[in-house]
Amino acid sequence: MSRRVMSLPDVWADRLGIDTAEGVGDELAARFEHLSQFVLGGEMPPPGEASAEAATAYGDLWVLAGFLADVHRVIYGREATR
Repeated sequence: MSRRVMSLPDVWADRLGIDTAEGVGDELAARFEHLSQFVLGGEMPPPGEASAEAATAYGDLWVLAGFLADVHRVIYGREATR
């Protein structure tokens, strides 16, 4: 299987399911805003209790962590691949 090199915004547009790479920054900013409001706003459920909002926040955290890992790879000279 050959892997083609893609730009970081193109990779993340594909991963996030958005049409253009130009929307990646806005999507990631919205996810960060949601996550930070959830964590800092005191809406977190007590340990052991699950909620749909907590699950969404966890998904946002997972996406942002993945993006930062890819940025780290790009900074250190490893291209994003699909």
